[in-house]
Amino acid sequence: MKTYKVEVTETVTKWYNESNELHREDGPAIERANGRKEYYINGELHREDGPAIEYASGSKFYFINGEPHREDGPAVEWAGGYKAYYINGQLHREKGPAVEYASGSKFYYINGEPHREDGPATERANGSKAYYINGEELSKKEFNNRTKSCENKIVEIEGVKYKLTKV
Repeated sequence: MKTYKVEVTETVTKWYNESNELHREDGPAIERANGRKEYYINGELHREDGPAIEYASGSKFYFINGEPHREDGPAVEWAGGYKAYYINGQLHREKGPAVEYASGSKFYYINGEPHREDGPATERANGSKAYYINGEELSKKEFNNRTKSCENKIVEIEGVKYKLTKV
């Protein structure tokens, strides 16, 4: 059987392990009177079967080993509509924006870097856009030239013209 130290005040209850770290295996390690719940294992935000932080308002934050992490949806969900997707503490989403604001702004990230191969990685609600590949910002022209196919282009090598085709 686990031994816990429990602190209780008028506004919060906290559970600690024998090393005096926030820790509880069968529920939240911090329960606040306002409805906020926080799940910790050995002093780190951690919960495998749901959000590690829950607000009464509906906002939710998913953590594994102290880092924002969720594989099947956003790791950060604010009740007001903000969403952010994290894997192992890095902004990351392969099929859509990693950050979405209720205003309509969207930001695409892979492995913590702004990145999108089929359009702007930054789309702000005011209409401004920015293009990134692996964290490197490109102008729209650089981005479009980078993604253009070489199919059917004519090149000249040592005076001989060739038409490029895919192999």
